[in-house]
Amino acid sequence: MANQNPHKNAAAITGIGMITPLGVNTRECWINLLEGKSGIRRIDRFDTRNCLTQIGGQVPDHYFDIEQTFFSKKEMERYSFPSRMAIISGHQAILDADYPIHETDRIRKMAVISGSGGSIYSDNILFSKSHISGTTFWDSSPLDIHARNAAGWFGCQGPTFNVATACSSGAFALGAGFDQVCQNQCPCLVVGVDCTLLPEIFHGFNSLMALSTNNDNPGTASRPFDKSRNGFVMSEAACAILLEPLEFAVNRKSRIYALLSGYATTSEAYNIIAPEPTGLEMSRTMLLALNNAGVRREDVGYINAHGTSTQHNDIAETNGIKHTFGDNAYKIPVSSTKSMIGHSIGAAGAIEAAVTALSLYHQILTPTINLEHPDPKCDLDYIQNSSRKIEGLTTAISNSFGFGGHNCTLIFESISAIQPMINRGCHAFK
Repeated sequence: MANQNPHKNAAAITGIGMITPLGVNTRECWINLLEGKSGIRRIDRFDTRNCLTQIGGQVPDHYFDIEQTFFSKKEMERYSFPSRMAIISGHQAILDADYPIHETDRIRKMAVISGSGGSIYSDNILFSKSHISGTTFWDSSPLDIHARNAAGWFGCQGPTFNVATACSSGAFALGAGFDQVCQNQCPCLVVGVDCTLLPEIFHGFNSLMALSTNNDNPGTASRPFDKSRNGFVMSEAACAILLEPLEFAVNRKSRIYALLSGYATTSEAYNIIAPEPTGLEMSRTMLLALNNAGVRREDVGYINAHGTSTQHNDIAETNGIKHTFGDNAYKIPVSSTKSMIGHSIGAAGAIEAAVTALSLYHQILTPTINLEHPDPKCDLDYIQNSSRKIEGLTTAISNSFGFGGHNCTLIFESISAIQPMINRGCHAFK
């Protein structure tokens, strides 16, 4: 049964921190997304001569300058690369929300949930550390490590755990964060992070023929819904989102980007690497999420697609959208953030959620770049190559459909429905 009062259980998105191939903070990433830039380039961090795929989405080089000023030498040695990104993006989100982190009682109640598909001691391999001590192993191996390290850094003593559901880990983590906020009335820092630009990972995905091999044209390699697409592009990233109970956010006069008002997760139980081709299971996920949020299908005005740039996913997701929205599917703008950032695995769902929230807040939609010749089976409005201003956008969804059939749809609403509750002192995103 649909939620009769959807905003009663909504979680307010008050802070966002982003580190992606397009930038080292949210503002930089957002501007480059709106401009339709690509963050994909030739990998220069390791020797790719023996890799079929030699391109990926590396974080900008100046990110490492930020690490050097943010962490002490001892902390640099203790925390792995993905944990450092989780902490820095979390710091950005908390500052962005102007959250009272120094009020001990409030920060202690905060939950920290990471979404990571498998980044563990990646930099120990990448930077050829010859010795991994017992302490280093324990500080970089368990999958919960990024949440644990972020919680320890900020002093959060609420529930702390990781969600690992492959490519949809970040989205699943946001669903778990929604539950913490609505059921336990505590704030929650959700961090999606993965750093998997490693030769071993490339070899594995190349054996599945899943990665693009368009090495001569990195910027055009990720091309969701285009008939010439030949696989996704791996990238590294982190995105932190601060969720707060709506009443708390309003009372402290927070700037609210959007409301996370519901979600759904399902398992296709179909194939470990390929989606169910009719899109019916993806559609089931979308319908369950809409029902959970108490949102009507006709109210949805934007879809941030999983949009991987693989032959199977793009068609299945298009079919799923059509099953869900019927003829109205052709009127709903759809776009793929991965066309610009690549596929950051556990970080992807969090990044795409953040982009959806920012789109609602700014009333502008990011494009699907490199879409030159749409696949005839992919015939929706994919916001081709240029961002689009929009008016009156109140409801949007973000899809994450991971390997193994881990499906998640998140429902977002603008603050327009609760605007009378918002104090005029709210500060604007700049």
